[in-house]
Amino acid sequence: MIRKDLSRLPGRFNLIAIAFLILLSSCGLFDTRDVQAPSQPRSTFTQPTSPDIVIANLNFAIAEKNVDNYIRCFVDSAFSTKRFRFFPDAVSVASYPVFNGWSLSNERSYYNNLVTLTNENSSSNLFLSNISFSTGIDSTVVDSDYILVFDHNRQNIAKVTKGKLRFIMSPDNRSLWSIHSWFDFIETSSDTTWSNLKANFVN
Repeated sequence: MIRKDLSRLPGRFNLIAIAFLILLSSCGLFDTRDVQAPSQPRSTFTQPTSPDIVIANLNFAIAEKNVDNYIRCFVDSAFSTKRFRFFPDAVSVASYPVFNGWSLSNERSYYNNLVTLTNENSSSNLFLSNISFSTGIDSTVVDSDYILVFDHNRQNIAKVTKGKLRFIMSPDNRSLWSIHSWFDFIETSSDTTWSNLKANFVN
């Protein structure tokens, strides 16, 4: 093997070699690069140790279009004997057979479809008014007027729904609160309710 001794090469060659190495070092060719984190949905969720936190989490889940956090607002049967039930308004229950046996799986399906068919930067907000909390020994009843705005892309389906709602909440065996019964009410025949939106996005 022939051994190369740079010290025997002309001084000009050494200078060129050193300059070349400095250039490579300064351009960052050999630097390691940070791995780009995958894009994730915004997530604002607080452990629901009281009924008002459940309402706040629901508002954030809608504003952030976060399906998982939305479902976390409802009872988890792994930690409670309660089961999720949704009672649509009187007009919708007569118009949409899908509400016979509506489950938490239906709830997730509708909301996931709604989020999928809504642009990330489009409006999605829940406005509650005249809200009241009636607390018993192991449950709380929340009554409120609502306006739900969801600027989705599906044609001929209302983007603004309104009505009255009633949530019945209880703590589970972890002492975390969640909604287990949801009642939707229509105020005037010209209104489009949340029930209508659910029926049109469940499939």
